[in-house]
Amino acid sequence: MGGLFSRRTAPQPDSYRYDIPENVRWRILHTIKRLSERWQESFDLVEMLQEVRDNLLQQYGGLYRPSYDAASLHSDPVLNHFLCGPDGMALDFIETCFHTRGGCGRQDGVSAFNAIFEEEAIGYELTPWQEFETNEPAYLLGRLLGGKSIRIEFPKIIKKDDQFTHREIVRPCLAILTHPKLQTANAEMLKAHEDYRKGNYADAITSCGSAFESVLKTICDHLGWSFDPDKDTCSKLVGICKDNGLFPSFYSPIFEATGTIRNKLGDAHGRGPAPMYTVGKEHVDHMLQMTSAHIILIVGLAKL
Repeated sequence: MGGLFSRRTAPQPDSYRYDIPENVRWRILHTIKRLSERWQESFDLVEMLQEVRDNLLQQYGGLYRPSYDAASLHSDPVLNHFLCGPDGMALDFIETCFHTRGGCGRQDGVSAFNAIFEEEAIGYELTPWQEFETNEPAYLLGRLLGGKSIRIEFPKIIKKDDQFTHREIVRPCLAILTHPKLQTANAEMLKAHEDYRKGNYADAITSCGSAFESVLKTICDHLGWSFDPDKDTCSKLVGICKDNGLFPSFYSPIFEATGTIRNKLGDAHGRGPAPMYTVGKEHVDHMLQMTSAHIILIVGLAKL
């Protein structure tokens, strides 16, 4: 079935919105129902909602309830929580759906929710469902099964800002970081996006800088260049890559600036009671975009 006429002919919005309106929440719920029908062998809707409820209760200690009963939109407490709760709780609900036995359709669910966000000009996006084979042995109920185990990187909701920048820089960087050798950098960059969404701007700056350092270390290891994994920081790692011909020397101060910004604006070393600089959303926007562009370039140059 193609898109509705009203949606196909609607003017494109100039910017994203960051609330989760009621119609979008209902669309998400109907999509979850359709996913459960498509994945019925491994995805039971009733069981999934029970798992989501238990996980949210563990995190919150209780579910959101409107101040008066007439404001409720559903008889099921966890669905009422999703439909009536604040935007942050609605996003938590969506993320938690993937932390269930059926995985909410896994990548099918990610793609379906992202399509809704895009159609409704919602400024959030779920990162891909990722599975990594590890060297750890696989167990079931405490018994060794043999073979290798699988580690799942569950989807996280990240905040989008400028549409072009997100499409051309941020999203390609996150795709590159799904490389098995870049798991550490991937986790750090995802944490930067999570901190950004939650307004933890200094932490987001720190995580961005850590992700860039981890990429540099991975490149040095991949190409056999000697470095100290415990002591070498951004400027030292940039110097090693430059000395080995990964990029021309004039790039060095550009890449080193990532470490400088982290040290000045991040929380890596503690900012004290009276920090010298105030960290704002604009600083994090710049750091995320700059670091993403740097990672795209150096990983490409290293042919990782």
